[in-house]
Amino acid sequence: MNTSYHIAHLHTSPAWGGGEYQVLYLLEWLFRRQVDATLFAHPWGKLFMRADEKGLPVRGIPSAAFFPILPFCLSSLVDSMSDVGVNLIHAHDSLATTIGIRVARRLNVPLVISRRIASPMRRNPLSRRKYSPRNIAAVIAISDTVRDVFGKTANFPMDRIFVAPTGIDIRALNNIESDREFRRSMGGAHIVVGIGKLAPKKNWQFMVRVAAELVKTGVDIQWCLAGDGPERKRLQALVNELGVSSRFHVLGFRTDAARILKNADLLFFPSLMEGASVTVRTAMLLGTPVVAVDAPGTMESLAGHGWIIKSGNVTDAAQSVVQALTDKEKRDAVCKAARESAISRFSFEKTVDSTIAVYERILDRFVKT
Repeated sequence: MNTSYHIAHLHTSPAWGGGEYQVLYLLEWLFRRQVDATLFAHPWGKLFMRADEKGLPVRGIPSAAFFPILPFCLSSLVDSMSDVGVNLIHAHDSLATTIGIRVARRLNVPLVISRRIASPMRRNPLSRRKYSPRNIAAVIAISDTVRDVFGKTANFPMDRIFVAPTGIDIRALNNIESDREFRRSMGGAHIVVGIGKLAPKKNWQFMVRVAAELVKTGVDIQWCLAGDGPERKRLQALVNELGVSSRFHVLGFRTDAARILKNADLLFFPSLMEGASVTVRTAMLLGTPVVAVDAPGTMESLAGHGWIIKSGNVTDAAQSVVQALTDKEKRDAVCKAARESAISRFSFEKTVDSTIAVYERILDRFVKT
């Protein structure tokens, strides 16, 4: 087919997180592949600013478009997309999907959406109507876990849900150096880290309780939790309550999370719900062993190359942490297999190839119909 097409990437959140990182990196790689694409994003959002800093094509979403109930609210956005000759819209969040449905209809172009979470779809009439296959040409899921959950709970045709795995910049990770100063500042024989948003579903309280259990046994570990969110005050209160403030450090949001992970002895990942954890995949590529709760998306990423635990079982989790830290033979074998598995499955080249394949398939079908 003719590959001269222009993709509009639609993203409405002003915040920054793993999803925003993936959108930015996808845009960079599409630019390298000479695929025409423009980001339409929240004009005061971090994704807009970072894309603009990198010189990528980006336009602000007009403020009226954030209230897409009335047709005239979208006129400026429709005109802006028409100006650049958009052939397909790729929506990256829930509000972007709502806006994208209406704009795609007015431009007579197909809409593709990304699905990054493994949460079941709501079954109310509004949700069913929004995610109807009449409105959405295809769904790009970040993992088989997300694909299966979305397809079953949204009653969406499985042959129109494709997987483009969450990719990692392997070359950038390979350039991260060891940081003796970080290890020296933490102290302790071992450093165990957790990385992610401090939200209830991430289950960080379980990590604090496991840390407290191991403090009782005298194992020399310093625990670091990098991230921010609504649970931060509650977690710090639990750390204080259990008397482990000298051993458990809530670091807040860190831009150098990958460096911290590189210099840790273990990733503890207690999340109860994951579509496909970038943190786990990064640890695998860095050669950092993982102890993780058995959430389906996490298990898909690990593919057996880690220590799997049940949430709430503090004793078993503590034993797994000790084994992962001290059983060198098993640790080395697990880390080697994990890295090989991650390299074969999670390169960003694969993400981009899979995404472009969806665009071309949908555009080819759209032209023929």
